[in-house]
Amino acid sequence: MTMKHLAAFLLLATAPLCHADTLQSATVTQVVSEVNIYKPGSSAQPAKPGTSIRGQTSVQTGANSRSELRFQDATITRLGANTVFSFQQGTRDLQLQQGTLLLQVPKNAGGARIRTSTVTAAITGTTILIEYLKGKWIKIIVLEGKLDVFLNAIGRRVTINEGQMLFMKDNGQGIPNPVDVDLARLTRSSRLVTMAALPPNAQGAIDRRIVIQTGEKKDGSLVGANVVPRTRGDQALQDQRNVRDIRDNGNYDNYPTDNISNGQ
Repeated sequence: MTMKHLAAFLLLATAPLCHADTLQSATVTQVVSEVNIYKPGSSAQPAKPGTSIRGQTSVQTGANSRSELRFQDATITRLGANTVFSFQQGTRDLQLQQGTLLLQVPKNAGGARIRTSTVTAAITGTTILIEYLKGKWIKIIVLEGKLDVFLNAIGRRVTINEGQMLFMKDNGQGIPNPVDVDLARLTRSSRLVTMAALPPNAQGAIDRRIVIQTGEKKDGSLVGANVVPRTRGDQALQDQRNVRDIRDNGNYDNYPTDNISNGQ
């Protein structure tokens, strides 16, 4: 990458998000099983509904645990099992150190950035699911809206649109192109989606994309990954017919079933 491209990436990845109130605090609205709050120099404190989180604080969930946080601008963050999450007060930067996360940012809130050690995702008015297993993989699914993903080490940007998923190995040297994902099945099975109603605007956008996908399944332009022929000649024929591959949850490139698609 040239110095010019690197400078452009750093500007995009670090510049303040425009016309946005910064994230100052979040309130715990739901707790399922073991959820703890950690502050520097202090021991873990059990999270309870109504607990306010600000400053240098991280939230950690245990096995079979979940939690929901709501920021002052109505941004919703839901944490799945075995997740470590924090945010930088006074910015719109979120940090996912491991685990699974649903993030819903209202369209008038100014967006947010989610950082892992490998990629940074910049979103505006979007609902997404992200799973990060350090040393293994990163999975990002856009339920509605879109986001841009930057590879931290290189700066390449890939846009993921609603109904699409990006799946890549952690510490990968490149970002693959996104693929379609079965939103109807995903939204039925994911506990991060079903644990509470999403805002009407977000849910309406998801429902509209599901209707579009349903039509594409019926006309044959969108087919399940488990039924697409895998021989070279058959795959070429499918490509010529412009058939897109919709990934079957928990069956992506032979990786184990994960929290997002297994309903955590």
